[in-house]
Amino acid sequence: MDRRIWYSLYDKVFNLGNLHSAFKQVKKNKGAPGVDKVTIQRYEMELESNLEALQLKLKEKRYRPKPVRRKYIQKDDGKMRPLGIPTVEDRVVQAAVRNIIEPIFEEEFLPSSYGFRPGISAHMALDQVTKYLQKGYAHVVDADLQSYFDTIPHDKLLARLRMRIKDGSVLGLISEFLTSGVMEEQVYEETIEGAPQGGVLSPLLSNIYLHQLDLLMEERGQRIVRFADDFIILCKSKKGAERVMNGVTKYLENELGLRVHPTKSKVVDSTKEPFTFLGYEFYRDFRRIDPKKLVKFKDKVKRKTRKNQTVNIEVLIKEEINPLVRGWGNYFRKGNIKTLFRTLDSWIRRRLRMVQLRSWRHVKSLHRILRRKGWKETNLKGIRMFSWRSSKSPMIHGALDNKFFSNLGLVSLETIHTPVVPKGD
Repeated sequence: MDRRIWYSLYDKVFNLGNLHSAFKQVKKNKGAPGVDKVTIQRYEMELESNLEALQLKLKEKRYRPKPVRRKYIQKDDGKMRPLGIPTVEDRVVQAAVRNIIEPIFEEEFLPSSYGFRPGISAHMALDQVTKYLQKGYAHVVDADLQSYFDTIPHDKLLARLRMRIKDGSVLGLISEFLTSGVMEEQVYEETIEGAPQGGVLSPLLSNIYLHQLDLLMEERGQRIVRFADDFIILCKSKKGAERVMNGVTKYLENELGLRVHPTKSKVVDSTKEPFTFLGYEFYRDFRRIDPKKLVKFKDKVKRKTRKNQTVNIEVLIKEEINPLVRGWGNYFRKGNIKTLFRTLDSWIRRRLRMVQLRSWRHVKSLHRILRRKGWKETNLKGIRMFSWRSSKSPMIHGALDNKFFSNLGLVSLETIHTPVVPKGD
């Protein structure tokens, strides 16, 4: 393992080529404006002059990050999770710093760390969990870190960074990001701990800090699978899992200064009850979608296909339904869910048929299409165009069959499905 100490890095951060690369990354990730209300599009309108001015500020050490804008998103349990949205310029600088220091720490990260790393995905973490379960590591230590991103101690994190980086200017820049503060409804709040979720640099900093946990588990021969702050440890016995839970809790709280959730953290025997990890529910080595994630997905589809709207169904599918189905399906495709995906496909088509009925408004539009398809007048009947029950009518199925939706390019979940990985070595 390369353990070189890095001294001169700051000039690489404000290199104009690096700043251009950083902006491209920020643009690709999109995102809302920060406290200065400058959008990515507006910043790009004068990109060259903006980056040159930014480079000069960094070179002369006049650059100061602005407070992040506080935004809340709802979690699956109904509680609100705080996000910190930096300005576009601050996101560019954070990306520029990450470009330089990420390779340094990637050299020492362990294979058990899967979150927010180049070339590594959540699916790899899920596959590793399945392999451990198949080998008999059925007792799962599920330790939940309470508000991890908001509670990382700055002094301990910076001490970890100093172990590999001796460039005081880079360390000072990171420290300024950590302490830049938060603006919520025009009220400024200091940040004395934590790395705001939403910051470009925060995922890397979180991995650097929890690398200590990975090292401890490796030294003790434990099988940990970690995705950022979400991790599980798999053991062969209940007694061993309970011992690991006690040891890990003490280490996280006493040594790393973090908080382990007292009620959400538990030891699970996966041969008797399920546990959830990264949106999937595991029971033995059977992998399915966490019911909460399924409900959330169906709620989104319902909102996009509400029946009291008049829309062009082709546009609705292309611009609203397909991006949602494709993104969700690609993430949840690796599980024992083929039958579920087939059922969801049918349900989505039914939702779309109801939207089309509402958009037609009059039954004569439906009859006109059926005549084109060769239906006889004696088979054309009246139908309630605004009734959910009507979406299962043979007439609406005849007019809007599965081939109709396929021709419009509707993404099928069933075709996205990928079988669970076979038993590994």
